[in-house]
Parts: sequence; structure tokens; C-alpha cells
Amino acid sequence: MKATTTAAPPPLPPDEEIDRLSALRRYRILDTLPEQAYDDIVALARLVCGTSQAVMTFVDEERQWFKASEGIAGEETARSIAFCDVAIRTPDEVTVVNDASLHAVFRNYPQVTGPDHLRFYAGAPMVTPAGHALGTVCVVDTVPRELDARQLDALRALARLAVQLLELRRGNLDAQRQLAERELITRDLLRYQRQLEAQNTELEVEASTDVLTGLLNRTGLERVRQDIAANSQPLDTPFSVAVLDIDFFKRINDTLGHAAGDGVLRIVGQEIARGVRGGDIAVRYGGEEFLVIMPNTPLAGARTVVERIRNDIACRAGLPTPVTVSVGLAMGVAGRDEPEAIFQRADQALYSAKRRGRNRVEVSED
Repeated sequence: MKATTTAAPPPLPPDEEIDRLSALRRYRILDTLPEQAYDDIVALARLVCGTSQAVMTFVDEERQWFKASEGIAGEETARSIAFCDVAIRTPDEVTVVNDASLHAVFRNYPQVTGPDHLRFYAGAPMVTPAGHALGTVCVVDTVPRELDARQLDALRALARLAVQLLELRRGNLDAQRQLAERELITRDLLRYQRQLEAQNTELEVEASTDVLTGLLNRTGLERVRQDIAANSQPLDTPFSVAVLDIDFFKRINDTLGHAAGDGVLRIVGQEIARGVRGGDIAVRYGGEEFLVIMPNTPLAGARTVVERIRNDIACRAGLPTPVTVSVGLAMGVAGRDEPEAIFQRADQALYSAKRRGRNRVEVSED
């Protein structure tokens, strides 16, 4: 691999870009909360290269989003003005721009001509085992610079380390999701719900309930799996699954603090609990993500439920800042559709809701 200072290469062919974006979504990294391991990689890149700024970016259809950064304000920029959009077009190279004010393409970017006064950029693509460049580990400065061979090698190594972390993270998420998917629509969800209300002791209820929101937690879902004994939902009946995610939750934590973030989670949980019906199951899946499982419910009825929840949250008084949620919704048929497939379709619909502006419900029609 080598460093390059040549003019920008052409964009990826459409088919390759579609595959790259699909790979990016499978890692479920966009718009996640800060994680120390990624912060450490950025800090090391800045230290090794001696620059004033460093950032780990992921490039989706329209933006580059910052998973971790030092010395750079904000959490995303438009893809059309992203140096990293150019860097990912040559995944085997470190893209180096010693002086952006002299570069044929970058000299006209607003980061260069404006108050940011960007001059130096070096970005090492984070390339998956399948060869897809998801984004970069990059260093930036306001003065022209050069990196020596050892610094370039270090930047490449940090990009490889970031991919290893992403692989481990995805494996962990996949394992957690597989457990949840097996328990989304099982043969005894409704019976379990009735037993939970009628039989559980206070200790059991506390163990199955998320402390902040009062909704079912993963322990509760695990008990669903253990208690399943018979099929209480007739075959060929519809069921719907909704995945709800609080918009810009990281920003709430960053600007208002984690106590305010916990307050937002608590109120969102209250609105979800208030909005679901008696036979529905509401779960805080993790972080700022929630599930609503609606047995015997086709898409039209399910959409009415989640639209009501979404609107009530957006109009809720008493929040430290305006809060909205994005929702992905999908329907399956008991006995025909695998719960895993329905969950994945709802999750993809959630991603579409965020990409199309957030604070909306997107339905998978597959």
C-alpha cells in the first residue's frame, strides 16, 4: 500500500456502492453512542501523527458521520464535501493531502476556504474482510504537513484495528439479536404475558423489568424463551414488529448530560407503555432502542399504534429538550415467516426512517 496525493479518483460504480452501503448497515454502527475503544484509536492517531485533529468517520449515502473525534466540532458533515468520501474510493491506499489549498479538488471545499482553515488531511480507509471501505481513520490539521513512512504505517494499523473492533462488536450484536429474534414471536408469548401479570413475584418482576423505563428487558425476554411450552397464537395469523429509536440521543447525552438522557429514556418508555394495547409486548432492547411486538395485528393496525406513540412523544411536555423517535415496522404471518426475517425487515425500515429525516414511521412492505 502507498500514500497518494493525486487528483480525486472517480466515485465507486453504483453496484459497488450499493454493496458497500449494505455492508455498512450490517455493522449497525451509525448514530451509536461513544465507545472508549474507538475514542482511543482516534487519540492514538492524533498522537502518532502529531496533528491538531483526528476523527473516525463512516460514510453513508449522504453524509460522513463521526464515531469518534478529537479537536473537531460536530458529529457529521455532508458527504459532498467530505475528504473521506474521496479516500474510500481507493481502499488500499492512505489518501494524503499535504496542502488542501493547492489541491485541484479540495481547494474549493468550504473547510479549506472557510474559518476551519483545513490544510492537511491523511485518511486510512477501514476496509472489511470482504473489501468494502466503510470510512476512515484520519488526521487533520490547519497547517500543511507531511507524514513519514512510520506514521503512515501506524495510521493503516489503527484503521485495521478499528475494523477488528467492528467485527467483534457485530458478532456480539448478532448473538444478542439472535436471542431476541427467537423470542419475538414464539408459540407462547401471549401465555407468558398473562402468566407474568398473574404469577410473578415482585422480585421476578423487578428482574424482568428495565429499571429506567419499566418496560420488559432482556431478562424478561430470556424468561419468555424458557417458559415457552405451547403455541398460543394460531397459525396463519398476522403479527407485527416495530423497532423504535430515539433520534439524536447521543447529542442529548453530550449536551445535557447522562442524567438528562436517563430522564428522556424514562419518559419515552412511559409513552410507549401508555401507547401499546393489552396484548402487545414492549421491550427496552438496549441503549435508546425499543421493540414493540404486536401479535394478531396486521400492518394497518400496527401503524396506528406506533404513529400514536411517535406523536405522543413528539408532543410530550416536561422533557429537557424536544425529543422524537424514528420507527421501522414490518409484518409477518405466524407459521410462515421466520421471526429473524421480520425483525431484520423492521430494522431496515428504521434505518430508512432515519435516512429520510427521522421523526417518522417507515414500513417494510416486503
